[in-house]
Amino acid sequence: MKKLLLALLAACVLLTGCGAAQPPEKALDGSKWEESWVTVGNTVGVDTPDTLTLRDNNEALASQGMYYATWSIGEPEPYTNKEGNEVSIYDAQINLLLAGFREDGGAEKSAAEWLEMAQEQYHVSETRTETFNGQEYTLLACTYDSETNPYTGGAAAFGVYDSQCAAAVEVSCRDTYTGDPMDLLTDFLSRCHIADWSVEN
Repeated sequence: MKKLLLALLAACVLLTGCGAAQPPEKALDGSKWEESWVTVGNTVGVDTPDTLTLRDNNEALASQGMYYATWSIGEPEPYTNKEGNEVSIYDAQINLLLAGFREDGGAEKSAAEWLEMAQEQYHVSETRTETFNGQEYTLLACTYDSETNPYTGGAAAFGVYDSQCAAAVEVSCRDTYTGDPMDLLTDFLSRCHIADWSVEN
C-alpha cells in the first residue's frame, strides 16, 4: 500500500489546506474535539487505540494541501526494498492521506481516481459502502501479488470531507498479522472524527 500512497501523493494537484488555522472545537458527529486525539490536517481527529502506535504525522506538504499520518502494529523489522533502501516493516500498518482542493468537485474527482487506482493495482475481493461517525466511505478488501511487497493484503477506504478534502485510509498487513485487515480498517474508521467548521471558535 505504500506504493499506492506515493502514487496518490503524486496525483494531487491544485490543492489547498483541508482545515482552518485554529484547532476545531467539535466534530461533525457532535463529539467534543479531544486533545488526546491525533489531529491530521486540522480536519480529522483519530482516537487512537492502544493497539496502534503513531509512527508519523507529517505536515511537510501542508503548503500543497496534503497531510498524512501512519500507525503500526508490532515491532519494526528491517527490510530492504527493491530500490536497495532499508526500511522498517510491521505486522500491520495504517496510512491516512488527506488532500484539499480549491476547485469545486476536485475532492470528489480525486477520491474517485484514487479508488480506481486501488482497484487496478490490487486484487479486490470485496467492495462496500459504510458510514462511520456520519462520514461515508467506499471500502475495499485487497490482496497483493507483488514479489517486492512485504505486505500480502489489506483494506482501504476512500471518502470526501466537506466537499473540499479527499481522504484515503489504507491498511497493509503481513502474514504475521493474525487479525482481519477489514476489521482493523473499520475499527480505525470508527475512531475517526471529522472537524465541524460550522462552529465558531
